Amino acid sequence: MPKLKFLLIVFVFVLPFILAKYYFENDAATTRGTTNHGSFLVDEVSIANLADNDHWIILQVIDGKCDTSCQDNMHMLRQINTALGKDMDRVKRYLLNNTDKNAVYLDNYPKVIVLDRSETLYNKLTKMDERIFIADPFGKIILGYENDFIA
Repeated sequence: MPKLKFLLIVFVFVLPFILAKYYFENDAATTRGTTNHGSFLVDEVSIANLADNDHWIILQVIDGKCDTSCQDNMHMLRQINTALGKDMDRVKRYLLNNTDKNAVYLDNYPKVIVLDRSETLYNKLTKMDERIFIADPFGKIILGYENDFIA
């Protein structure tokens, strides 16, 4: 019986190392995939002037007229923010567009902050396939979503 207890104790301490070696050698962590449904950005894009170290940022870029799909995305982003529950105050939503800041559809979204069009940021973001971006509290954009991410 003491021999069994000793082997059990050794097994409990050695098992994590064996599993770690297995996951490392078989690259099991990356083959599972992710659930973010976005794409990690390869190029580093910083919006540090918007960051305040307290809030995550959801940035929607509109490069033309905001049609129904664009307005659906705005509605979905508000729903996502609401779904965060008690943490909803940790996220700020921004809109970067080249159209009128006082568009009628913005009346339904009073908490969306409409940015003045910064040429360098606007030009950099509109060259990408993504139109919705997530930035960390330090102002680095880490995830991008295409316009049809709802589908």
